[in-house]
Amino acid sequence: MGELPFKASIRKGWQNLSPPLRQAINPCSLQFRLTASIAGLIAIGLTSVALWTSWKMQRILISSHKQKIVDIGDRIADDVVLYQQDDMFTVQESIQKAIKNRSGRNLLLWVNDSQGRLVATSANLNLPNWQRFESPSTLATVFRDSILPKVYHIQGRDFVACHSSLMVSNQRLGILFVAQEITEDQRKFVASVQSLALASSVAIVLITLALAWYVQRSLRPLCQIGLMTKAISPNDLGKKKVEIQNAPSEIQELAETFNRMLDRLSEAWQAQQHATERQREFVSNVSHELRTPLTIVRGYLQSIQRRGDNLTEMQREALEISTTEADLTIRLLQDLLCLARADDGYMPYHLETFILNDVAAEVVNMAERFNHRSVLLEAESPLIPVFADADRLQQVLVNLVENAIKYSEATEPVTVKLEQREESALIHVCDRGDGIPFQQQSRIFERFYRLDEARARSTGGAGLGLSLVKTFTEGMGGQVSVLSEQGEGSTFTVTLPISPESTI
Repeated sequence: MGELPFKASIRKGWQNLSPPLRQAINPCSLQFRLTASIAGLIAIGLTSVALWTSWKMQRILISSHKQKIVDIGDRIADDVVLYQQDDMFTVQESIQKAIKNRSGRNLLLWVNDSQGRLVATSANLNLPNWQRFESPSTLATVFRDSILPKVYHIQGRDFVACHSSLMVSNQRLGILFVAQEITEDQRKFVASVQSLALASSVAIVLITLALAWYVQRSLRPLCQIGLMTKAISPNDLGKKKVEIQNAPSEIQELAETFNRMLDRLSEAWQAQQHATERQREFVSNVSHELRTPLTIVRGYLQSIQRRGDNLTEMQREALEISTTEADLTIRLLQDLLCLARADDGYMPYHLETFILNDVAAEVVNMAERFNHRSVLLEAESPLIPVFADADRLQQVLVNLVENAIKYSEATEPVTVKLEQREESALIHVCDRGDGIPFQQQSRIFERFYRLDEARARSTGGAGLGLSLVKTFTEGMGGQVSVLSEQGEGSTFTVTLPISPESTI
């Protein structure tokens, strides 16, 4: 229950946004998709360049440190040779002096003999960054596999280390270990990478905003075309033109194509209107001209039936068939006249408030009497008001009930249900027939449309009953709908206002 107000607040907040902002953040809009796709490609490109640059910079940094300790190892041997030339220093003193000259704050050097005993070491072993190691022997154990320069990460600090044989005059004096701490350089490198990532993120955001603005400006002519087309009515097809200034050539061509389409639609609409008008006039004139002579013919047929005591059985049957067909034809002509008047706007509606139950009960009784079928009337209240035309509403109910009787088995009852919902009165006419296929439900209210021609010929009717129902219902300010499943039957629902205020 708590989720509904949350969804309603989100929907209300979305509706309160300006149309450009809604278009910009709508995932289904072209503006959003173009901006997101281009910004995504740019973000991927910038991220790839930043990652490659960071990786390359780190490789260069590590390579420079590795090359540095290799050069130092080579120079130690040269220094030892230099100190021994004057015969002033012993071999061990020469090694110690050479190591002392080459060592630094972050650079540690020492030499072990072939038995692993310490021969010489730099004086900076007591500095804080080297105190974590107990002795050069411990360092030698840690860096024992570093014949080639290698990076080590030990106790939160980074080192580059290697070892090699100390050769002087083709004589092996011991094993020289060289280790340099590069923690500070690594931290500076990480800080540089973070700055690069931050700069790339800011650049991506700024580029995305600029892209959003540019795409919105580029698509503005399309939005103008959309707004113009919404304002075009059928009567304005030949008058309205889509004119876009300062738009790309593709959009200008689209506008010209759209204008040509409007001209063709205008011509087709006018031709259709003329054809429909001529058809309406023809149907109205023919219906009016035929109704009078058919009424006279029906009168004569009924008179002969009343006085036909000397008629044979075959003659009586022929008269009954002729009278029935005349009645059906007259009713068809009346329906056509009603539709023609409604199309011309001459169909009068005497709207007033009355009790729906009375009209429904009258229609049900009449249907049971003439069709010899069970028609049930169910009402949630004995007094349901409705604001409508009583005669037109009766015609609506008669057509719906007769339609339900025609298309359902004689053993199955037809039910008319009445209910009231807020400001509307609802009439449900239910049957248990074969039902209507879903793909045809949207067409059953069209004129002369019938689902099954073979069955329509056997049941009678010209396909105007439901069209009259729709015309009369909408003329009284209501709506009609259908809910049907094949094999389960159909339910036609008529919704009408219960008061004049509810029609506003």
